[in-house]
Amino acid sequence: MATGAIGWSGNVLLLPAGMLFPAFWAYAPSRSVAALVAAVHFLGASRGLPQGASVFFGSQYAIGIGLWFAASLVFVAVYSTLWSGRSGWPRMLRYLIASVLMSLPPFGIMGWASPITAAGVLFPGWSWFGLAATAILMLMMTTSLWRIAVPVVTGLAAWSAAVWTEPKVGEGWTGINTTFRYEGAGLLISTEK
Repeated sequence: MATGAIGWSGNVLLLPAGMLFPAFWAYAPSRSVAALVAAVHFLGASRGLPQGASVFFGSQYAIGIGLWFAASLVFVAVYSTLWSGRSGWPRMLRYLIASVLMSLPPFGIMGWASPITAAGVLFPGWSWFGLAATAILMLMMTTSLWRIAVPVVTGLAAWSAAVWTEPKVGEGWTGINTTFRYEGAGLLISTEK
């Protein structure tokens, strides 16, 4: 659960924590454990969905929880179906297929919480090369090369955090900081900075 909850905690520099998900998924001892790993990763990463859905749709919190679990079922179904107990290339290929499926419609509609989003943190400004390097590191996590990939990701994340600069907002764009909070039964919306 930590891979999702820490990676998608709202601090962009923590996104690389999600890159441990492929290793936990790949080294699960059975398909059911791999499904559990996928479920807790996704549920941890998307833990804000119930509240967000209830605010967006103006409905009960229970509907948001239902959407949360429905979205997680898609993620879990793809990753548990493609899990393999065979190590090496078969496992890596199956993880690649699952990741691609979760990036494209119809599965991709609910395909957030992908570790590939860490590419912008690990390799800022590298464009497609950074995306490819991140994908290679993720695939390494599914093999015995995870022992190399984990220190590399950790080092890149530390380096990125040390030299991080906030992205520049494009000319003509204006950011609006809104804060949503619940008080009693009503929703108060504040635009305080």
